[in-house]
Amino acid sequence: MVEVSTLGALAALVVAIALILRKVPPAYGMIIGALVGGVVGGVSLTDTVSLMIGGAQGIVTAVLRILAAGVLAGVLIESGAATSIAETIVKKVGETRALLALALATLILTAVGVFVDVAVITVSPIALAIAQRANISKAAILLAMVGGGKAGNVMSPNPNAIAAADAFNVPLTSVMAAGVIPGLFGLVVAYMIAKRLTNKG
Repeated sequence: MVEVSTLGALAALVVAIALILRKVPPAYGMIIGALVGGVVGGVSLTDTVSLMIGGAQGIVTAVLRILAAGVLAGVLIESGAATSIAETIVKKVGETRALLALALATLILTAVGVFVDVAVITVSPIALAIAQRANISKAAILLAMVGGGKAGNVMSPNPNAIAAADAFNVPLTSVMAAGVIPGLFGLVVAYMIAKRLTNKG
């Protein structure tokens, strides 16, 4: 297996940051940095390119999830569906419980395995419409969504939970169940803080 030395990794980081600071597009800066780092790290140019391609393949699925969530968010905004859903939520749960509804929405999404950033992007059009409809600050809305998302993440079948289950030789369901109480506690704390920020920002 081809390995890049520590010096190469540091060189890649320094070159990429320097180029980005000089207004070079981040994607190009990172590509050039990776090429320089590979060569400095004692790897041939061919192997460096192979390493870069292999690394890129590993992040494609995550990027596609985020893009799909962005497309969904755009459709919700442009079609007016986000506004309609927001008005329905406010009518059903009331303006005072709108934050809790948003936190629970992101909690449910992440609890079934959706990444936190994807869940927030998906719910954000509805959240922004609720913020406007109920006169709630964006800071409060964001905290409610992130808090709910992280709470769901604690009890979800995520890579960390799988790694912990393997390391301690326990069922994945036991690890997930152990995260329910801390997750709900975190949700309550995030909701209480978000309520304090309702009229700020």
